[in-house]
Amino acid sequence: MLVAVVGMGYVGIPVAVRLAESGPNLIGIEINRDKVSKINNGIYPIEGDEPEIREKLSELVANKKIQASTEYSDASDADAWIICVQTPFDVQNFRPNLSALRGSLESISKVMKEGALVVVESTIPPGTMEEVVAPTLESSSGLSLGNQFHLGHCPERVMPGKLLHNLSTYDRVLGGFDAKSHELMTQIYRRITSGKLSLVGLKTAEVVKTFENTYRDAEIAIANDFAKYCDSVGVDFYQVRELVNVVESRNLHLPGGGVGGHCIPKDTWLLAYGSRNRYSPEFLIKAREINDSMPSYISSKIFEGMKKFEINPTNCKVSILGLSYLEESDDVRNSPTV
Repeated sequence: MLVAVVGMGYVGIPVAVRLAESGPNLIGIEINRDKVSKINNGIYPIEGDEPEIREKLSELVANKKIQASTEYSDASDADAWIICVQTPFDVQNFRPNLSALRGSLESISKVMKEGALVVVESTIPPGTMEEVVAPTLESSSGLSLGNQFHLGHCPERVMPGKLLHNLSTYDRVLGGFDAKSHELMTQIYRRITSGKLSLVGLKTAEVVKTFENTYRDAEIAIANDFAKYCDSVGVDFYQVRELVNVVESRNLHLPGGGVGGHCIPKDTWLLAYGSRNRYSPEFLIKAREINDSMPSYISSKIFEGMKKFEINPTNCKVSILGLSYLEESDDVRNSPTV
């Protein structure tokens, strides 16, 4: 079996490593030539402490189980294509940026062989598989979906600092176009994880992924909004939190300077985009806005403290302890601290 992974980043590389360990040969498609060169020399190209991945990647490259290329044609014999590219969201214009996804789909469709499976791991707005992915592959390849190629959506579930552990143990949602797609996806993902594989439709998989991050965002927003409330009425949030959480099924989170990382800040918007012109999830959107407001709120608290202690904010040194968006992580993507 030959598997092609498109996008060799935080998601693509560990997926390639886990699959290559289980038997298939892997080719990683990546537009960044420097990254391709590093991978082909057995070097993990991403900064930060990531358990085991450097050693495993180096060994698999040395044993010719993994190679990287900038050319999609080098993977024309692939039995399966797994797409792990970024899908940012432009909040100002309320629009997802699917240019990387569209580009990869068009490139794959020009070279993929008949009978191949295409799986999107990227997090996408609900409806994208049916409205964008399927028609792009069919029109560009000239092949018939369900007869001449197969399609699925298995959204990633990983966290920096735990990439291989998450991949190996987490349950996965396999959104398939049809029964054959589910069958082929199961063959792939049973090699990756020991967790449960749940077979669902394409749109259900899209909604599951976007909402699991939106739910986390809302949980954090409740803590942040309530911390502001406690400040306004002059009570200690942390004391209140401890007493609230003794009640069964209460789990008030810790407040903070906002929510960062690659996924959570955009996934509420991806979810809302999926129901555009039909329904606007106002509570979820408000939660996102509350978390976006926290860096400004924390800054105002710092200035209040400076004033209290008669510190001139225009002539002082500030020490910031911790810049990443997540504790015990080197990842500073969308960090609210910045």
